[in-house]
Amino acid sequence: MFTILVFLVLGIATGCVFRHHDCTKKTETSTSATVALLIFTFGLSIGSHQEVMGQITSLGLPALLIALFATIGSFLAAHCYDRLFLKKGGQS
Repeated sequence: MFTILVFLVLGIATGCVFRHHDCTKKTETSTSATVALLIFTFGLSIGSHQEVMGQITSLGLPALLIALFATIGSFLAAHCYDRLFLKKGGQS
């Protein structure tokens, strides 16, 4: 876990240093593809485990509810933030 945080901090520092260079603009376009590949790999890993797939019916509904409520909560928090902290017209 510590290694992941170190890489995150190094990435943030590197992004700050090179923020006005063309190389950072190119990474923005590849971010969506990278996230999609990570999600696919995660699904592939889940699908290859027989124990998890055997329990998918019992795990599916709670996982769906958690994801649904987390999404609804995120939208509500963003809406409250907009109304409380942003002035009319979307500017802070």
